[in-house]
Order: sequence, then C-alpha cells, then structure tokens
Amino acid sequence: MQELLNKRYAFLFQGVGDEYQDFLHLLDEKQRESLKKYCSIANKKIGLDLWNYLFYSIPTKYEKMFSDWIAIYTCDCVVYDTYINLGIKPELFLGYSMGLITAMTCGKSVSYEAGLQMLLMIFEYPQYVAKHEEGMGAIIGKNYYQVDEIIQKSNLKPYVNIASENNEQCIVISGIKDSVNQVLKAAEAEGAIKVTEINAPYAFHSNYAVEGIERFADLVEKLQVEDSETPIISVFNQDIIQSTSALKKELVKNMFNPMGWKDSVLKIGDLGIDTFLEVSLGDSITKMSRIINIDYEFLTYKKLIRLKAIWSAS
Repeated sequence: MQELLNKRYAFLFQGVGDEYQDFLHLLDEKQRESLKKYCSIANKKIGLDLWNYLFYSIPTKYEKMFSDWIAIYTCDCVVYDTYINLGIKPELFLGYSMGLITAMTCGKSVSYEAGLQMLLMIFEYPQYVAKHEEGMGAIIGKNYYQVDEIIQKSNLKPYVNIASENNEQCIVISGIKDSVNQVLKAAEAEGAIKVTEINAPYAFHSNYAVEGIERFADLVEKLQVEDSETPIISVFNQDIIQSTSALKKELVKNMFNPMGWKDSVLKIGDLGIDTFLEVSLGDSITKMSRIINIDYEFLTYKKLIRLKAIWSAS
C-alpha cells in the first residue's frame, strides 16, 4: 500500500453519460452514509431526491438525464473523499467537460451546493433561447484531421464542430443534430470502427452553446468561488490554473470551447506525473485515456479497492 501512496497522482474527473445504479454495490457502509448526507443536501437545495432515485429507481421531478448528472457528480465526490481518506493525495486535477465542476468541488474551490446550482443552470440555460435541435456524437477509428476533412467534404463546417480529441482515434463532434448524424454516417462509410450518438441535450463544446450563456455566466459571477486547494490543468489550453478569477473564466469556457483531452493528458506526463487515478465508480475515462501513452499508469476505483484488499490480507 505504501507504494501506492508514494506515487505522484493526477486525478481525472469524468463528465456525464454513466448511470450509477449498477455500481452502488461497490460502496461500503461508511461510503453510503457519506452519500446519504450529500443526497440530503441535494434534496434541500434543488428538490432532487437522489437517494430514492439511486437505490429504489423512484423518478425525481427532473428529467432522467439531469438526475443522472447529479448522481455522477455526487457519487464522484464520495469516491474522491474515499481516496483522500486512504491517504492518496493528488498533485493535479483534470476534468472532462462537467467533470471540471466536480474537480472544483473536491478542490474546495466551490461548495457541493454551488456545484448543484451550476449543473442545474447548465441543464436549463439553453432552454431560454430559440434553438435548433442539437446533438453530439463520437467517432472511433478516425483521427482529428480525418474527421475535420469529413466535416468539410460534407459542407457541414458551420453546423458541426469537433468538441474533443479524446485520443488519437476517438473524436467527439457537436452541433446541429441532423448535421452531426450526417457526419457520423459519413465517417462510418469511410471506415470508422464505431460511431455513436451521445445522449446530450445540447451541443456542448461548440459555438451553439454560446447562445444563452449569459445566464450561466451571471450565476458563476455571483457564486462564491475560492482558489482551488489542488491545481487544475485546463482542458482547453493546458495552462495550470488555481486562482478564483481563472477558475471562473474556465467554468464559462467549459460550456462552448472545444476540449483537448489528449493534449492535456500528455502535458501532465511532461510535468513528470504519469500515474492517473479516475475519480468515479466506473472506468470510462480510463478506457479512452490509457491509449494516449501506453507508458502511463491508469488506476480505477475498483482496481484500487482490490489492491487494498490484497495488501490488507497479506
């Protein structure tokens, strides 16, 4: 166990997309008590009964997608607390999309309650402006330049943006839904290994997400935001940020700027940190990140708990 504690860690925070009901068996009694406290706050703050949604599949007053967002955010905070209680200390945070909010909460830059407010505003703010139907998708088996070429050949450049380069062969696109689907079909026809629609209500990380962004920006400006206890690497330009002013700007950029996940992971490696720990109950971030550099080490919650059990028994 001491070998694990001595490593230099970058903590990786996922965005949205997972459903956590199937992972709850991984939580012990102490973690469930922690989760219950967070759930109580969520119920009081935004009226979302997360506990009964997670454990008894009772629908909340919100759409299922948003309930799952809050489930991910909350459970990932519990996972982070578990790592800290085990004595594992991060040197750097990296958040994928809305994982930035989780990272800032865990870094004590914003409160858990403030994170709830931001997630609710992110879900709601685009509803207040006239929009076309938007969507997102992922293309596996094509690189950034190949996807960009497909968009240009399809004459869809104004309607589809590259939202993230997850790794050399996994590209996320975002924009008008019909146009996104056209690019997905074209990529598949040109030999992509897999294409898939992403369950997202809006075209995040594209210029379409700028419409109505003022509502979210106003909320960020009013929230109490402190310097982060742990530095955060920007997924947009790979700068190391920690101050209140930089983090507020990052939160707003996080809605519409394209991400450079691959470049961010590589930059962390350049800083001499080559061990990455996913702060979630699953392994979605690890799956897409571990091929960025095969010399880097990626750990997940399940793997860490398994190693801990082995060391405790020996």
